[in-house]
Amino acid sequence: MHELVIEQVASRAAADQWHAICAAAAAADYVDLPTGPVVEVYERIENSRTDKQQELWLGSSDGGPVAAASLTLPMLDNTVNATVELLVHPSFRRHHYGTAMLDHLIERARAYDRIRLIGEAGEPISDQPVEQPGGPAFAAAVGARPVTIEVRRILRLAKLEPEHLARLHAGAIAKSGGYSLLQWQGPAADELVVDLAHLLSRMSTDAPLEDLDWEPEAWSAARYREHESAIAASGRTRLVTVARHDESGRIVAFTDIAIAAGSPTFAYQWTTIVLAEHRGHRLGMLVKLANLAFLQRSHPEVEFMNTWNAAVNSHMVGINEALGFRPIDRWREWQLELSDRQVIG
Repeated sequence: MHELVIEQVASRAAADQWHAICAAAAAADYVDLPTGPVVEVYERIENSRTDKQQELWLGSSDGGPVAAASLTLPMLDNTVNATVELLVHPSFRRHHYGTAMLDHLIERARAYDRIRLIGEAGEPISDQPVEQPGGPAFAAAVGARPVTIEVRRILRLAKLEPEHLARLHAGAIAKSGGYSLLQWQGPAADELVVDLAHLLSRMSTDAPLEDLDWEPEAWSAARYREHESAIAASGRTRLVTVARHDESGRIVAFTDIAIAAGSPTFAYQWTTIVLAEHRGHRLGMLVKLANLAFLQRSHPEVEFMNTWNAAVNSHMVGINEALGFRPIDRWREWQLELSDRQVIG
């Protein structure tokens, strides 16, 4: 192994190199998982946020880039945690570049008084003829432990059956009296933002976290607006459908879909949540069906949609599989307690 020279990504030229490593790794390790647009990387290095601080790092050897990593530091909650990405170009793996980059991230995290790192890695579902990516083996080797299990599923829109969707919609409508739907692309109306922030706060308490050490997040209207701005600056278009409780006027269910610039045939099902006190009315199915129809009307070029669900979240998995999502691979979040690892250096 040649020495790994690690520098912080501070220019668009360096961001281009960082993005290229991510794209090469994704192409080698996963099926139908395009890398986000490079403008998303520009946004991460050029725009600051109050809820998190981000550092991107590029590792080079013999003058050429071989590894990419990021360190994200929550600033409003979970301030003992740091989340990480760490990727080595497929042509330069098994030369200990990943270990050298991890040691650097550990030093940086400790400088901010963080006590653990959290990262994720995908792996094939057992019946898939896909070569095992190195991420899970690397995480285990450095002392991290798996704390959550998610499954990525893909919806192929060409295979959707309108009659089947119509039956699902009729069933949801029959159970959801007293609720109305709202939809938009881009920023939300001002009068909705407080409710939307509340829903995102509930994602950190209502969604299954399994063994992950993650405390509840407090979302304000300002934090939600900052979240919207970051999505737009990263080159993503976002479609939102919500359910409003007619009697109270409150937004009680939410779902969103994102489409990345540069990958117009792929979409991503992001957050879906129904407040616990309004469950049992098929609002999850209702808002997902409505947002899927919104996507088909406004972005007919989309062919595939990716989503991730906690394996233990049987209710949401059931909705997605009824819509036609099918498993592709398994993803785990790995947690590394920094007290358990000594920097090799």
